[in-house]
Amino acid sequence: LRSKMGIFKGLTFMQNKKGTRTKNSSKRSKSAISSVAALSSNVTFMSEVQNLVDERNRKLDVIKSMELLVIDNSLRETTVASIKAHTVESKRAIFEEIKRCGFKYYFVEAFNTETRMGDLFLEELIADKEDLSGAFAFCEMWERLEDGVPLPDIPVSLQKCKKFGIMNVMIEFDLMYHKVNYEKFDMNKLCKYIKERIDWIRANLSQKSLIFVNIRDFSNTMKHHPGRVWHVVHFLSTLPPEERVTGIAYEDMGKALMDHLAVWTKAVRNEMIRCGWEDGQFIFHVHEQWGMMHATNLECLANGATGIWCAVCTEGAAMGHADSCTTILNMIRLGNTTVQKQYNCKYLRDAAIRVTEIASGNSPDPRTPIYGDCALDMLFGGTFTAMGEDPTICEGFDMAEFLGVKRVVRVTTMASGEMIVLKLKELFGENDQFTEELGEEMRKQILENAAEGRREEYNSVVG
Repeated sequence: LRSKMGIFKGLTFMQNKKGTRTKNSSKRSKSAISSVAALSSNVTFMSEVQNLVDERNRKLDVIKSMELLVIDNSLRETTVASIKAHTVESKRAIFEEIKRCGFKYYFVEAFNTETRMGDLFLEELIADKEDLSGAFAFCEMWERLEDGVPLPDIPVSLQKCKKFGIMNVMIEFDLMYHKVNYEKFDMNKLCKYIKERIDWIRANLSQKSLIFVNIRDFSNTMKHHPGRVWHVVHFLSTLPPEERVTGIAYEDMGKALMDHLAVWTKAVRNEMIRCGWEDGQFIFHVHEQWGMMHATNLECLANGATGIWCAVCTEGAAMGHADSCTTILNMIRLGNTTVQKQYNCKYLRDAAIRVTEIASGNSPDPRTPIYGDCALDMLFGGTFTAMGEDPTICEGFDMAEFLGVKRVVRVTTMASGEMIVLKLKELFGENDQFTEELGEEMRKQILENAAEGRREEYNSVVG
């Protein structure tokens, strides 16, 4: 090819009919070569994009088609976060919101030796003959240690389950607790403890008890001692089918990277399937720390988690946690229709707002996704006008339409005259004075005010 194209010292010449070389033909040759290279690069790029999109779509297909198990934790998680203590009355108000959402399963308390508000609330529920078949309680695997080894006493939390008639249990333990000597108390002994607790629950609470085993320090253990997680998962997965629990729970405090949690989730789920435990539940709970909780939740669901245990709103320990309202509405946005049959999805936003108010005494932060005041605001004149001319600009799932609520126009310095007119009609009703010319004059006045150093708001009736 080099000899035919006459390449010499980096400059290409093509021979003409007279045998002379011209730079014009050289330029055409370079252009042809450049075009071929560009075409090849474009094909590679498009192919790579398609392959990567296909890979992500396979995960999205999982989210689109799955059923989602939700064990609501609004009664307990919001207690951990609440500055103001919960009362029986506030517990009752939250409980009513849980029922309106259609959540069948819910946590009522994490029992200990003290009389907590959940104990008093349960006494009221029992007196009212409330159906507690969907109620869960958090219970410790062990409560006392001696020389670094857990003692076999039945924890008070399990005894209280028997007292109150709570038959569903989440047994919690750690695989890296600093006070436990894991050389003395190895994984075989720990699994023996698990089996003893399972047998006690079925003998003393109910043969039909729903039982979850929660690896509380899942992320740390997967980083430093993944073999311990495997041992527990393998043990639970290889129990005879009639002796298996409902599933495994795991959680993260928001420290682990989303990609790591996705890989760990996939690995655990694969082990469960390899052992023949395809119908075992694998439910996740994640807290906020670096702004990743909702994305992490969805990523874990796409990689094998089958459910979540959380409150309907983000109120929770530390900086909060990934809530069911946000997770479920994201699943619907991505195309899942199954959850709409499982839960009262159109009420979730209202429930999240209400539970936030009950727990904190305040409305949700205005910029909270989905259920904050700003979540349904209509912004930016340019985008708004473009949407009117071409609806495909912002095509896709419309949350306001799904929830059956009206979008609210937010008037800012970036609002168009058209948006200002809409806001006037929204607040004051139809009026012949509300013309586009008036809206444009008001828009200019807003900018003049800002230029004069006046920081005003224009979103309220007074404004």
